[in-house]
Parts: sequence; structure tokens; C-alpha cells
Amino acid sequence: MKALSIEASILRGEKEVKDLFDDVKEKAEKLNAYDMEQEIFKRMMVIGHCAMEHYFARKGTGDIGKELELEDGTVLTKESTLRSRNYFSVFGKIKVPRSYYRGREDAGIMPLDAQVDFPERSYSYLLQEWMDVLSVRDNYKESEITLSGLLGLSVSSSRFEVVSGDTCKNYDKFYEDKELPCAENEGEIKVVQFDGKGVPVIKKEAAKLKARQGKGEKRQKKKEALVGVSYTIDKNKRTPEEVAKNLVYPEKVKAKQTEKKKEDSEKPIAPKAQNIRRLASLEKSKKEVVEIISKDAKKRSSKDRSQWVVVMDGALSLWSLIAQVLCGINYVGILDIIHVVEYIWKAGNALHGENNPETQRWVYNTLLSILRGDVGRVIGGLKQRLTKGKFSKNKTEMIEKVIRYFENHKEWMCYDEYLNKGFPIGSGVVESTCGHTVKDRMEGSGRRWSIKGAESILLLRSIYTSHDWDAYWQSHIKIEREKLYGDILRAMGIADDYDTDLHKAA
Repeated sequence: MKALSIEASILRGEKEVKDLFDDVKEKAEKLNAYDMEQEIFKRMMVIGHCAMEHYFARKGTGDIGKELELEDGTVLTKESTLRSRNYFSVFGKIKVPRSYYRGREDAGIMPLDAQVDFPERSYSYLLQEWMDVLSVRDNYKESEITLSGLLGLSVSSSRFEVVSGDTCKNYDKFYEDKELPCAENEGEIKVVQFDGKGVPVIKKEAAKLKARQGKGEKRQKKKEALVGVSYTIDKNKRTPEEVAKNLVYPEKVKAKQTEKKKEDSEKPIAPKAQNIRRLASLEKSKKEVVEIISKDAKKRSSKDRSQWVVVMDGALSLWSLIAQVLCGINYVGILDIIHVVEYIWKAGNALHGENNPETQRWVYNTLLSILRGDVGRVIGGLKQRLTKGKFSKNKTEMIEKVIRYFENHKEWMCYDEYLNKGFPIGSGVVESTCGHTVKDRMEGSGRRWSIKGAESILLLRSIYTSHDWDAYWQSHIKIEREKLYGDILRAMGIADDYDTDLHKAA
């Protein structure tokens, strides 16, 4: 195989540019803008291919002399023939010739691989990134169709899954080294939240979830991914009345806000979650997810370093795990108020019936009592109603269920204190993360996952929805460069950081 010619690549590129403008000149009168734009784009892809060939021609074959001495003293000798490698770029495939250095026993080295930073696979890093961007948004087959439609490239849907599996391998390393947000951009308190979300799995994986079913039980088709978030937020003091009205009479609150739009616009905007770190995982244990998110919270700064808040739903096992992981940290545990409201409605419907105006009034008054710190009185009132009233078996069981829920979680229901201190009392951030990080991609008609395949997408979507995508890819390329070529680069006297000064200037 011959080396690429600089002159030939220039001539070919110049010809393609000339042909492009000649083509526009010839077809301008015949085509509408849509068709012309398509023609131009196709030709621009060819020009890009020429430019990449010119790049590799400029780089040469990696010829650094007759011999290459490694750090351990091993001397490799250059072979007389060149060896080719396919480079699958966003502009198409290019066959790249490379000089090959080999010892008597050891496998050979091709310096050009390190000089241009070839990925381990034939797909370019840019193409891999674009494949991953499509994969985290859509299923693999649709991603294949999209890539083909946009760039005219033929990449099998199975390759998308393989590439996503490769990309996510540096997840833990990236977050270990990630620069923390500036303290000025953080809120007053640290908040962590956790919740579970089921992921539909293939039959082989589903069979492992529960080997035996009880009578009448259906086989599980989903495996739960634990979802965790870490963020900071400024304090926001509210009254029990404000919160209760928002949760029980949202339409009245909205109408009132619309009437007083100008007046309300002058009020301070409610604080928002800052610098949200999201993680969803099937392979990591629940303890690992809790530890990772808690470690993230520990590292980051907040305006009140001592104040931690944990907001979750009613999973008692998860609350026990939190107590274990956060042992020694002074945190405030808060039961998600939305789940509390749901249970109040269950009790209200059992006591007064559905679609009854009295039920809504009872829900409002009961919620208001809980928000004022009177959860014990609410529990006592429900028990009294059970004793004195006559209810059907189903309604009795429902009211008893609500009583148990409040009794089991009473220690995390001191809402009068939470509101007075300006703490968040809703787990909306982790709830939304369950939706747009897990459900939006993992569920859907016909979607079933292997554990490893699901884990790759969950980790990539965790990065994507945490707004760390660009930073992650830069880190991923750097980590891969050191792993693949660190020893070769040092043997050739090339710095580990590729074109550092050029990147800084840009």
C-alpha cells in the first residue's frame, strides 16, 4: 500500500469544490431551494472526505526512523511495507496507510495511531459521539435510520449498542475527576433524593428476577433501576396555607395569579435546583448509587456547608440505607409531600366518597393540619373515625393503610419545621429524573433490555440529562488516549495532552 499523496488530495478537493459551484450554476434555474440544498450537502460530504484524506496525507505514515526504542529499552524495527487501517468518519470511510514497527517477539506498534489519536474501534470519535447522541434519544433502529438519512452512512443498529457500551466505561472516572461547580453558583442547602423506576427486560433477564411465583402472581417483566440526584438550592420559606392551597386548589391559585400578574411579577421568583447531578443504574447496587450521589453532595460547596436535606417517598428500606450511608452527617429527612397528599386523598375518598366537594374540603383541612405539625392528631382522628363509623371492608382496609403509612413515616413529617426553615418538601427533581432519564428512553412499544445494554444507556442518559455531555466526551477521549497510547507517546517524546495549546487558544 502506498502513502497518501498531499498533492493528489489537494487536486481532488479543488476539483470537487469547482464541480460543486459548476453544479449550482447549471441547476440553479431547474431546482427549488430544497432540492438544491440536498445536492449541495451531498457534495459537501465528498469535499469533507477529501479534506480528511488531505489531513492524513499531511500527517504521513508515522515514520519516525528505522527504529523505535520503548521506555523499557525494547527496540522495534520498521517494516518495509505499510499497513492500512479503516477510519470510518462522519464523511465516510478512509483507508489510512501506516508505518509498522515490530520486535522479535512482541506485537508491533504503529506510531501514527498515537499521533492522530485513533479510537480503538474504526469509528471516529466524532461519529461515535453522534451515534451516542442518537442512541440516548431513540431506539437503535431509528438511530440507524436517522444517521443514514442525515449523512448517508450505513451503520448497523447493533453497532450503536456496542459503541454506547464502550462510551459509558469511563463514567466513574469522569465524575471522580470532574471539576466541582463554583460555590457562588450553588444554593444554600445540599439536597439528595432517591427513587426507583422499573426497566422492562428481556425474558432471559426477567426469569432471574423471581424464580418462583406464588399462586396468581405474574412473572416480573421489569427490573428496578435506582435513581439518585444531588443538587443545591436556596431556602424558600412558605406558610402551610400557601402549600396546601397549591396542592389541593391549584386551579384557584393559578386563576388568582393570572388576575394579579403584574403584582406577582414583582415578587421574588422561587429558587430553583442548581447543578443537578443525576444517576440511574441497574447494575450498581442501591447502596452504591446512594454512596455515589452522597459522595457528590459531600464534595460540593454550599452556602451553608452543614445543612443537608434528604427528600424521598415511603420506601422504608431506602430510608434505612440512607441512615447507614449518611451516618455522621447531620441531615434532615423529609417525606415527599406529594405522596402524603395522595394518601390523604385515599382516606378522603374512603370517608366521603369520590367526586364529593366535601372530600376536597376534608383533604385540604387534613393536609393543612399535617403541614402545621399535627400529624399525630390526624392519625388519632382517622382511628376514631374507624371506631365510630361503619365502612365496607375495602374502605376500612384503605383507611388502615393510610394510618400505617403516616405512623411508619411520622419522624419525617415535621413539615411545620421544614417550611419555617425554607427546606424543599417535594421530591420533584428525582421524580422528573425517573421520567426523562429512564422512562422516556427505556420504555415504549416492544422495548426490552438486557441488563448490560440498559445500563449503558442509563449511564449515558444520566450524563446527558446532567448537562455534562460535552465535558464527558472530552474526558472520555483523553482517558482513551492514555489507555491506548500513553506508553507509545512517552517513548516518542510526545506530550500526553494532544494539542493543548491549540485547544486553549480556541
